Amino acid sequence: MKPISLRRLASLLLISALLALAACETRPPLRPEAPPPAPPPAAPSLSAAETAEQAGEYVVAAREYEKLSLQAKSPQREHYALKAVESLIKAGQVREGRDKLGAIDVSKLDPSFQARKRILEAQLLALENKPDESLRLLTQAEKVPNLNPALIAEIYRVRAQAEILLDHPLSAAKNLITRENYIVAPAELTKNQEEIWHVLEPLSRARLEQGIAAGPDPVLAGWLDLAITALEHAGSGTALANAVDDWRRSHPTHPATADFLKTIAKPQIGQIGRIDRIALLLPLTSDYAQAAAAVRDGFLAMQAYDRNPAKPTVQVVDIGADPAQAVAAYQKAEQDGAQFIVGPLGVEAAEQVAQKSDLGVPTMLLSNISEQIDTSAKTVFQFGLAPEQEATQAAERAYLDGHRQAAVLYPDNAWGRRLESAFVNTWQRLGGIVVSEQSYLANQADYSEPVKRLLNITQSDARKDRLASVLKQKLAFESRPRDDIDFVFLAADTRAARLIKPQLNYNHALRMPVYATSYVFTGQGNAGLDIDLDGIQFGDMPWMLVGDGRVAELRKQLQPNWPYAHTGLDRLFALGVDAYAVIPNLNRLSSENAVRFSGVTSGLSLGRGGRVHRQLLWAQFRKGLPMLVDSFFRYKGQFDLDTGSATGTPAAPAIAITPAVPAAAVRSGG
Repeated sequence: MKPISLRRLASLLLISALLALAACETRPPLRPEAPPPAPPPAAPSLSAAETAEQAGEYVVAAREYEKLSLQAKSPQREHYALKAVESLIKAGQVREGRDKLGAIDVSKLDPSFQARKRILEAQLLALENKPDESLRLLTQAEKVPNLNPALIAEIYRVRAQAEILLDHPLSAAKNLITRENYIVAPAELTKNQEEIWHVLEPLSRARLEQGIAAGPDPVLAGWLDLAITALEHAGSGTALANAVDDWRRSHPTHPATADFLKTIAKPQIGQIGRIDRIALLLPLTSDYAQAAAAVRDGFLAMQAYDRNPAKPTVQVVDIGADPAQAVAAYQKAEQDGAQFIVGPLGVEAAEQVAQKSDLGVPTMLLSNISEQIDTSAKTVFQFGLAPEQEATQAAERAYLDGHRQAAVLYPDNAWGRRLESAFVNTWQRLGGIVVSEQSYLANQADYSEPVKRLLNITQSDARKDRLASVLKQKLAFESRPRDDIDFVFLAADTRAARLIKPQLNYNHALRMPVYATSYVFTGQGNAGLDIDLDGIQFGDMPWMLVGDGRVAELRKQLQPNWPYAHTGLDRLFALGVDAYAVIPNLNRLSSENAVRFSGVTSGLSLGRGGRVHRQLLWAQFRKGLPMLVDSFFRYKGQFDLDTGSATGTPAAPAIAITPAVPAAAVRSGG
């Protein structure tokens, strides 16, 4: 054998090193603009869990309680595990809550743990719209011997929620009345009575009188009589205060406290009195006319559907194209006697009203604005279709699915940066790591380069090119994406998503989970056009995804001939429906943590600053059609046939929509 020369040996070593470099897909250094690695997670603490819970960050709280449970010994371990499930329920995360609850073994612990577990199971059933099953489970929990008063009080509270779902408000009130037998603290007693009031106050006079005639319970009869008294003297503070005093003299032994009666005679900030007149402020003569008309149509359709003979009248006010004119429209509606103002629609108009009017009338802005409103001094709510909320829920969903390392692909525009910021902030707050971020130009036709850069394919190809140059020959080479990405968060509309997902597939990320927002879905089931979206998971409203039950019945009743069903404008129609339907429930949502109103836009709850939060349903594109992921809700998907196949599509809209400004522009304003 010939000896190897030093020069040849050096060449072989160089080639070996280059081959190793090409074959090894090590994690590249972060780009200067990429976020730094997340710091090591802090040790779990009870205060961190409680702080997150008080701030409404329930998924974060669940994470902290779960960490505590892993470090504790029984029975403290099970206590923290149940607290984690409780936080997931408050977050509306039904699937994850059920999975975690099923894994908690309390069979060898004190019977009170069994009762706690059944109460949580009952709450999950209520969230799944199964109130009858919820009530049966609560009856079992109540039979557990030697329960402490706090647990019994919780049983009756959850009973009341289930009865409300069944549209049994008087039964709900009875459960809350019984609950008072197990409450000691005066503040909690007053709060419970406020909950009773929020159940009875929206009822019609006829229904209140029927309750008095049918029920022998003197305490409930007293509450119903008080509700009629408030109904008769609504609109006059002095007359109402005098009437409440008269009621007290007529019912001297009734348990209603003096503190509670004061809240009726003089409603607190954040609480809404009886409403006879609503003003709806919309930009009906503007570039957003179609979007505004969709909200108006949904709002008025729900008002017409309302069976309450004492329902409020609605005055629709056009604020025009100039957002600054919304202030004058708001003030005029206030002067004309509106007792509740809905709108304006659009971020700029809503910000003008928030900044330049006194907000002297209870108001629901149809947008989420950046400015913080002092809701301790003003009764203001914010209800919009903010994309940031959807990005936040995508982060929570991915985290609860077990992912920890994210890649983010977003358009280089204001909308894309809003979604990127919302997702990243939530993801890092949860303890996740963003290992790759990449922007793209929204109007381009080829997204291969941004996708390659996101997956590190570009650097892999560059290493191959350098090696081929050294060896002076073509190489058989297959690029591979970086191996430290668990999933991709994709901020994109339908057009971009149809082009980006095939690029992910082509670049060996076919099986990599992709999470997105409702903007990837047009609203129509079109298997031919959307086959390229297969695998993408996205959150959307029940109105767009559910094909049976109450949602289907409402569709039939509210928009039998509405020309824009199953389009982007349909989401704004649903916003109008829920904007009307949620008003009688705002007091109840305000008074009780994490209570949800089951709307067509989603499960609605109230957060800080009066912001209405939507808990979306999740679907995944399969064979070009969105299929519901959360099947435990027992909903039939909008695009499922009765046979269960995924080939059904709705009828095309009667009118083609080519708005000057897409409905998504108003939606993205939130």
